[in-house]
Amino acid sequence: MTADSAPDSLAGPAALTLESAPGYLIRRTQQVHNVLWNEEFDGLLTSPQYAVLAALAAEPGIDQRRLGEVASLDKSSVADVVARLVSRSWIVRERDTRDARRNILHLTPAAELAFETLTPPARRVQDRLLACLSREEGARFTEALRIIARAELPAALPAERSNMVVELSAPGHLIRRAQQEHTAIWAAHLGRELTGPQCAVMWVLLEEKGVSQKHVGERAALDKSTAADLVERLTKRGWIQRTPMPGDARGWSLQLSEKGVEVVQRTASDVIAVQEELLSPLGDARDDFVEMLDRVAFAGAATR
Repeated sequence: MTADSAPDSLAGPAALTLESAPGYLIRRTQQVHNVLWNEEFDGLLTSPQYAVLAALAAEPGIDQRRLGEVASLDKSSVADVVARLVSRSWIVRERDTRDARRNILHLTPAAELAFETLTPPARRVQDRLLACLSREEGARFTEALRIIARAELPAALPAERSNMVVELSAPGHLIRRAQQEHTAIWAAHLGRELTGPQCAVMWVLLEEKGVSQKHVGERAALDKSTAADLVERLTKRGWIQRTPMPGDARGWSLQLSEKGVEVVQRTASDVIAVQEELLSPLGDARDDFVEMLDRVAFAGAATR
């Protein structure tokens, strides 16, 4: 199959388009959440930083390894977040009296006090994210996210903190956990040959030829720098062809090469298998979840 004869979607009984792929919709929803978070907090605190604070509110005195598990952060990310919050005097490290090799972490009084300022905008982010769903749909959607995240949730907050901290069972946090689960399943099926964002770029170009890098980035739910980096990498691999954009000397017109079309076709069954495995715990509720996820991923942006 050549680039000129590429179909609009991948055919077959399990046909899939980019916008119907749950993994893509989850990443797009995460992008919406990030936009809403930045609007509400205006640089005061990042979502991962809030997750670390909320985790320590639920499980004070845990070590950094456990903190990363609870807050859904990898080793390097949690180390960076903890260092930043220690520098702000919101977290304190103490040597574990039972194990001198282990540091345990606690919130400082300043962090406890800061929750009075931090929690209202964190709640607004969750409300705005699910604004396109009814209350009953929002509850179903959040429960489905919990199921596909396949991860242990942190302990419930102590009663005295239940109204002062947004728990890590909130949809914004579960979206990030679900995205991590999708990434893990993807790696198990496709290894290092093709990442999810690279696949999104190539699926856009399978459906549309001669489009700009800006358009590809928007459809693939990628920021400007990430889209530029991926296009550069895929071009060097010979999977994307670039030609000058008519009427724009600085722009590029993109399309898949024949090799790129072959890669998409060859990996399509694995990509579909990833989506199937991700949703498998939902059983008969999967279509309901995907329909709501689609609304949050796209209509959710209108709440800004």
